[in-house]
Amino acid sequence: MEWTRDLAKEQKRELRRIVALAYERELSAALATLEEQFRRWRAGEIGPHDLGEAIHGFHQGPNRTLWSRYNEGYGYLAAVAAVATGIVAQHEAAADLMEILKPRLAAFE
Repeated sequence: MEWTRDLAKEQKRELRRIVALAYERELSAALATLEEQFRRWRAGEIGPHDLGEAIHGFHQGPNRTLWSRYNEGYGYLAAVAAVATGIVAQHEAAADLMEILKPRLAAFE
């Protein structure tokens, strides 16, 4: 996007940090759901084939979706969306970057 060309090197680094933080948080939440399936398997509530299906479903669904969101295309959109939806709190981003992102956050309201 054109506005990202005007960012200073430090601001671009901060933008990448925000994207990485959001990706880590969303992936962790998705993995917690998968972890529950492992717990059920260990407890004998589901069989190994069921667990295998859960792993496959995770890979084809949430894992793929999140990887695409945070690693393909325009990372700045992921950063704006992460702040707008509260995945990353505004106070967690550098103040100068937040000033740049604020007008773009309105699109998510």
